[in-house]
Amino acid sequence: MRKFNYLFVALLLLLAGNAAVAQEEISDEDLRRYALMMEVVDAMKAEISGLTNEMIRNQEGIDGRRYMELAKANGNAAKLEEMGAKDYEKKFMEVITAMQDERKEAISEVVQILATKMLPDGGKTYKAIKSGLNSDQALKARYEKIEAKMKLGDAGDA
Repeated sequence: MRKFNYLFVALLLLLAGNAAVAQEEISDEDLRRYALMMEVVDAMKAEISGLTNEMIRNQEGIDGRRYMELAKANGNAAKLEEMGAKDYEKKFMEVITAMQDERKEAISEVVQILATKMLPDGGKTYKAIKSGLNSDQALKARYEKIEAKMKLGDAGDA
């Protein structure tokens, strides 16, 4: 049993060492490209929010508060029925959800294309950066510095 514990600890150390080496291989240029991708994704997400808000404004009988109530049903027809949703509200929620889902799918496709075309090793580097940002404070600090420089550059262009 003791031998098993030593082997398990050795395996964990080996895996942790490999993860650290992989994250050290992430260059500032990789992080810059990742930050550019995230800017595109954020802009696309903001577009979904803007379109949703516009649709709410243009829908007679529904305001932001009512939309938020109906959105809690997550498209579940039974829950909408329990909430007393009228037929036009149900249809409106279907239309909004379809638009949002279509745009979210487009975002996923864009991320997949950008990750494979903009970063070395395609998806591997993307995944390494994404997971590294959650677990490696040094990598996260480097990323935030690069991201801040990019935002300053954008502000200077305005």
